[in-house]
Amino acid sequence: MEETTPSYDYFYSFSSDTPEENCQTLKLPYMEIFVSVLYIVIFLVGTVGNGLLIGVLIFKQNVWRLTDTFIVNLAISDFSFLITLPFWIDKELASGLWRSGSILCKGSSYVISVNMYCSIFLLTWMSGDRYLTIMYPSMAKKIRTKLYPILVCISVWILSCLLGLHTLQSRELKRYNNHTYCVDKETTFNNWVGSLMLLTLAFFIPLFSILTLHYSIIKKLYEHYQKFGKHDKKLRKSIKIVFMVAIVFFFSWTPFNIFKILALMSSILELKQSFCLYYKIVYLGMELGGLFAFANSCTNPFIYFFFDDCIHRAMIQSILPCRKYNKPGSSFSSLDT
Repeated sequence: MEETTPSYDYFYSFSSDTPEENCQTLKLPYMEIFVSVLYIVIFLVGTVGNGLLIGVLIFKQNVWRLTDTFIVNLAISDFSFLITLPFWIDKELASGLWRSGSILCKGSSYVISVNMYCSIFLLTWMSGDRYLTIMYPSMAKKIRTKLYPILVCISVWILSCLLGLHTLQSRELKRYNNHTYCVDKETTFNNWVGSLMLLTLAFFIPLFSILTLHYSIIKKLYEHYQKFGKHDKKLRKSIKIVFMVAIVFFFSWTPFNIFKILALMSSILELKQSFCLYYKIVYLGMELGGLFAFANSCTNPFIYFFFDDCIHRAMIQSILPCRKYNKPGSSFSSLDT
């Protein structure tokens, strides 16, 4: 009998069972090599980019802005996320075998979940902060003290770590044909409901909030421009940066999470035997969606480098310390203080 392997994925596996031989998961030609190479590129670019961004903001900034606290925490979240990537590269090269032990099976999956929650909550708060500044400037001045972003970030980290416990509890090592795999435990109805609620409350609702807040901001700025015929370039740029980071996050994580919902349905309704093609497509979608999710962790440094004058200047000075940098028309604070 030909050896089969259990279904597995970075965040969620369809079940703890092994797939039947007549329902093998789809594999594109040279899939393991392709995914491994992409992960290596993401790891190198992301760790260097986020490491440089963190270092620049902490050690090179002459002026610390309130927004920088959120940016640093986003970068720390992405950096910790990327540290787990070598284990998944090893898994790909080993054709799905998990060789890093039980602690790293649970721990790396936990870090990935915490990163997703932390990123979406920080982006939601940053969007809400922009909304408050535009709609209620007098209230924003009272609320936005130096302690304000620190308390927000601490709260976000605590909440994200607590929500990630669901993933920590659900992962396990499973042996099959003398091989070890990092998979989810068998899905029960209660676990299915919990996962669906968590995904809705901690991903789709915050994402909808971000889009709604930015729609309101754009509408308000347009009305202001129509009325007075002028706009604040500095304010527009700060809103543009937050919106770009949020949009990239949306396109990076939404495909995976949509396939995750389909996978949850496949598992609880036991569709694998009746709808084998559906099972195969969903599994492949999750695997490819995972690539986009990982890639998100290396995009933010590029966005801030190209669109935030202050960070752009500090990064150039860090990379080329002997070079004098003068960017015409830029101020020392392209975002707010």
